[in-house]
Amino acid sequence: MRTTVTPPRLAALALELGLVTAAVLAGSYTGNRVRLIPKAVLHLPDVSFTAVDVRVVLLSTLIACAVTFLIARAVAGWDAWRSGRRAAAEVYAFVAGSVIASQYQFFLTAVNFSPEFLLQSVLFGTLFLVLAYVLFGSRQQPVPARVVAPVGGLFGLLNRPLAWGVIALSLVPIFVGRKFSSDRQFANWVTQLRVDANVTADRPYVLVNALGTTRFKTPIMVQFAKSDPNTIYVLTRGGEVWRADYPSGANAKKLIDLSAGPDGVGFVEMENGALGFDLHPEFGRAGSRNAGYVYVYYTEYHPDRQVNHLTRYDLSQPTIEARRASALPLIEQRRGPDGFHNAGMVAFGPDGMLYLSIGEASMTECHQRIDCALVGGIFRIDVDNRGGSISGPIERQPRNGRTANYMIPRDNPWADRGAAVLGEYWAIGLRNPFRFGFDPANGQMLAGDVGSNEWEEVNRIERGHNYQFPYIEGYTPQNGETKPRAADYVGIETPPILTYHHTAFVRSVIGGTVYRGSRLPEFNGKFLFADNYAGEIYTIPADSQPRVTKWDVIAKSPEVAQNGLTAMVVAPDGEILVPLMGSAETPTGIVAKLVRRDSAEGRRERASETAAANAARAAVARGGPVVAVSLAQARTLYGTNCARCHGLDGKGDGPDSQKLGDYVPNFHDPNFQRWMTDDAIRAVLKGGGPAIGRGPQMPPWEGILSPAEIEGMKNLVRSWAPKADDKPKG
Repeated sequence: MRTTVTPPRLAALALELGLVTAAVLAGSYTGNRVRLIPKAVLHLPDVSFTAVDVRVVLLSTLIACAVTFLIARAVAGWDAWRSGRRAAAEVYAFVAGSVIASQYQFFLTAVNFSPEFLLQSVLFGTLFLVLAYVLFGSRQQPVPARVVAPVGGLFGLLNRPLAWGVIALSLVPIFVGRKFSSDRQFANWVTQLRVDANVTADRPYVLVNALGTTRFKTPIMVQFAKSDPNTIYVLTRGGEVWRADYPSGANAKKLIDLSAGPDGVGFVEMENGALGFDLHPEFGRAGSRNAGYVYVYYTEYHPDRQVNHLTRYDLSQPTIEARRASALPLIEQRRGPDGFHNAGMVAFGPDGMLYLSIGEASMTECHQRIDCALVGGIFRIDVDNRGGSISGPIERQPRNGRTANYMIPRDNPWADRGAAVLGEYWAIGLRNPFRFGFDPANGQMLAGDVGSNEWEEVNRIERGHNYQFPYIEGYTPQNGETKPRAADYVGIETPPILTYHHTAFVRSVIGGTVYRGSRLPEFNGKFLFADNYAGEIYTIPADSQPRVTKWDVIAKSPEVAQNGLTAMVVAPDGEILVPLMGSAETPTGIVAKLVRRDSAEGRRERASETAAANAARAAVARGGPVVAVSLAQARTLYGTNCARCHGLDGKGDGPDSQKLGDYVPNFHDPNFQRWMTDDAIRAVLKGGGPAIGRGPQMPPWEGILSPAEIEGMKNLVRSWAPKADDKPKG
């Protein structure tokens, strides 16, 4: 006579794996909401998990637990609910599988590992397995006894070596976590292991100099005149416009310099500088009044103020001075001096109108408003002043700004509201749409919108649509942000077509270009975009609909972050061009092009990179002191990469600091300077927040910053230590 209702063997195993799934999902839900491990025992920063993260954790845990459950059956028999002692063996097997999976996640994936998530998943799983014994255990026992029996079995198995082995294994995450926090060499090794496992340069395409040996100082955008496919125009971040022969790169000549002067670019740091430009569609056309016109978008930055400019210059003038003097201001938008979220794309559309992207510029008072300032959207203007049924006069000036010398297209979505709104708006609800591109086949615009602390977006930009910033980023409602009430809401609410979550390696989308050329037919109909921090270049079909979950990674830039890629442009000959800024101090930047890895150019580039890597490794092997960059150079690096969280002056008050969910230090705090050693500062710069037991919101910079730059950044942090004469007197 049967005394249990045990399911068949495979069904029982499937049921247990179902319970594991439920435990992981329950742990992922409660792990960010309930804290079981006191901060006094172990400091655990808040870790946000995406659906992709949970899938990685779930799959690895299922595989590991399937193996440990099978081992338990080989040792103790297939009848998992024969007795309380046998059910306890399943709990031990589950704990072992969960711990093994957690170590895989920690060492070999980009998932933000959370001991809280692990603990709560194990507790849920233990509870579910006990309940399974209550349902399927011996019917000779009353229900209370069936609840107690597995618990007693856990203690009863302590006379078995395997049980003690599982207990020892469960201590591994604690040991590894503490070693990661205290042993800098181990932390660096783990960080490099994760980078090697998740970011690879072994892609089917590589980037090579498209202009022979010609280099520039921080090239940030390139353009071509429709009338001349053999000349390339290059804008540098410092405010210079250059012309060179294409594709040789010969005869490079500086046409204009906006770096200095009362309304020039000035100091370049954070996200400032010359950001985008385009040539008039009639540029170079004989007899056209527009034959010399270039439109440049740049920031005029000073420590106490900033103005974003869109200005027209006439490059047909005979000298650099005359070209600069030809300036015709179109937009001057004053904003705060934090320097972030300026966006930067300037492009004439297929309709002949000029489109401009401007970020939200930290002007929170203007979020989701079209009557405030020219921020947080895509703008469309008629620089030819056609008038009549096509365009009309400017009827409203922006807050803290001035506009002139263009007209508002009458078919702009809100132009019919007259002086009640800023008619320039084409789309709203964007945070920092740094780059966009038009599909030559149908004129549709695709843009990359740089996110805050979690999400990057690719959006299909359409007339009158609202892309939901700041109350939604990615597909996720943002804490503390409220959707405008219906009476105040403008535009058609539209989600992104693609989002990806920040990791230590990807965190700054560069919206690109739709390819319709013949030189690289494999990309025909694809939208190419990139991530500036990872240096990776991606593709998706240009006609993709919302919630794209897969994209191809086709190339890896040799330069990343502040030295890395800034745009993608299709040249008239069908080449895909990618500006790489290089050093801010010397002209090491190039206009690169995508070539197949197995082509002659690709093989030469790989050989050159290998030789450079070998030389770098040899230099490290020889030892010797690391010579830091200057404090001025370090401050430029800091402004570009760190200030949006840590604040321009290192006081922990950057515009994104409140959204991190973790402590942002004030480098001026004497307690910080007293307790943080030089080695600890270097460790967090190299390995990110987890290197010192803090949150993953602080990314690792090893492999992005050179050893000299990391040493310089450490020195910059130390330079903010309070001096003796900073102390209060009296």
